[in-house]
Amino acid sequence: QEFLEGNREWVNKAILDHGAVLFRGFPLETAQDVEDALLAFNPNLNNEYQGTSPRNVQGGSDFVFSAAEVPSHYPIAQHLDMSFLPSPPKQLYFSALQAPQTVGGETAVADFRKVYQDLPAKLRRKLEEKKLMYRRTHHKVGEENTHDVAAMLSWPELFGTEDKREVEKMARTDNMPMHWEGE
Repeated sequence: QEFLEGNREWVNKAILDHGAVLFRGFPLETAQDVEDALLAFNPNLNNEYQGTSPRNVQGGSDFVFSAAEVPSHYPIAQHLDMSFLPSPPKQLYFSALQAPQTVGGETAVADFRKVYQDLPAKLRRKLEEKKLMYRRTHHKVGEENTHDVAAMLSWPELFGTEDKREVEKMARTDNMPMHWEGE
């Protein structure tokens, strides 16, 4: 906690320079320990999750969530957490309080700035000209989805309400076009 608080500028620069920083050996044993350390480093944490994987708050904390409540054999492709939002998170923090008990469950990290730079210039221009559109589909209440990690949450679970007008209001606030299908 003291290290992160006392070295905030260095850590932020390292994140900007390298895209990620790995720390080991910190005496963190609980989700609350992780949260306390992160709040010392960044007192402006946000816990409004609008991603697609089912996650649970851990150990009575407010800002520490499980990575994904899916079986460890489910592949989770590289992704940019909530990059579809007008103001996506600037930083994400991961911790491992215990070693996995099964095979799988790895959290791969990629520097998407480098991925973008490595795309052929012609493809980058095409993406810029055509624009990029994210499409998310969430199942109806009571409808099971056991094959697509990106759509495991039903829309009421994702948005935290069963009121369609409230969901539409959230979409407008985030400048996210939406429509209802199959009504």
